[in-house]
Amino acid sequence: MSKRKLEQAEGTRHSLVRVGRQLFASRGFEAVSAEEIVAEAGVTRGALYHHFDGKNGLFRAVVADAMRDVHDRLARASAGARSPLDALERGVRCFLETCSKPAFQRILLIDGPAVLGWHEWRALDLEQGLGLLRQGLAAAIQVNELAEADVEIATHVIAGALVDGAMLIGKDGDAAVRERVLATLMRLIRGLAPAPSPPADRSSKHT
Repeated sequence: MSKRKLEQAEGTRHSLVRVGRQLFASRGFEAVSAEEIVAEAGVTRGALYHHFDGKNGLFRAVVADAMRDVHDRLARASAGARSPLDALERGVRCFLETCSKPAFQRILLIDGPAVLGWHEWRALDLEQGLGLLRQGLAAAIQVNELAEADVEIATHVIAGALVDGAMLIGKDGDAAVRERVLATLMRLIRGLAPAPSPPADRSSKHT
């Protein structure tokens, strides 16, 4: 395939993802038809099936695109953190602020697992946000900010709490609720802190 044809194919793919993301975010997966997508993108139905094998395949690409967007936001938010635990807190705050927005919430937290199935949705998340959370927990453990733990289980449990927290914020839409959710999540994470060392025994008497 020539360079020009490759560029045209990439442009078509990009247009379909962009339009699909806009439509899925505003109305939800079920309310958007394949015909509407290709008409809005200015491409043929055959192009949709060639690149994505239909609406479901396009939706998977849209979910992956939105997850990459969240991943990039989390990485920027954590840059310049004073410590791994500080980076985790910045990342948690950014996730809650981003995923409580209706467009992200609809694609990532509502339609994502419903349309793709939980296992495929989680597999995509492992490539993006969940992997970043796992890295953050491991880094905090390495510098003894958090105790040695089952990082894999801790990652999944905290990720589940993050999703529920974002849904709660999105439903209420109140900044005060977001701060309460953030505080609760950070108490959960800090609960993994190592136990303090016992005080030195000073009961012995000097002779």
